[in-house]
Amino acid sequence: MPLILQKRLAKEVLKCGANRVWLDPTEMDTISTANSRQSIRKLYKDGLILKKAVATHSRARISRVHEAKRKGRSMGLGKRRGTKDARRPEKVLWMRRQRVLRRLLRKYRESGKINKTMYKQFYLKSKGNQYKNKRVLIEAIHVAKAEHLKEKALQDQLDARKARAANLKQKRKVLQ
Repeated sequence: MPLILQKRLAKEVLKCGANRVWLDPTEMDTISTANSRQSIRKLYKDGLILKKAVATHSRARISRVHEAKRKGRSMGLGKRRGTKDARRPEKVLWMRRQRVLRRLLRKYRESGKINKTMYKQFYLKSKGNQYKNKRVLIEAIHVAKAEHLKEKALQDQLDARKARAANLKQKRKVLQ
């Protein structure tokens, strides 16, 4: 005998779909006498009617596929549908690179490794696509700092020479 009424009442009481309602096949007579929501609740409490668990949807297979793709499997030319720019936009790569370079410049400026004028120069050069990665930028900073120190040393020597020349000139003036 079909227990259509009992199944409908049970799904409403249990707040689930009809497929998740389980009616005990051995107790069909008892269940068929139930014609109210209250009696369905009693049967549920007694264990003659059960609410089945939601069917699990395993992600094991798809996670295995993702793991393989991370290693580069199934990613050859034959599997590619989008253009190069659609698969990895140049703009995203550009933004990522700029953020890396700017973060490095900010860190160097705050730690005092470069002054604010050097920071500005390197910032604008990185915006002008002069440095393709962090390593190249760091090398450029080292070269610029070395050059700056060299110029400073030459300037100091020049100042010392001028001071010495002025000193000699003054002594000569005093002697005359």
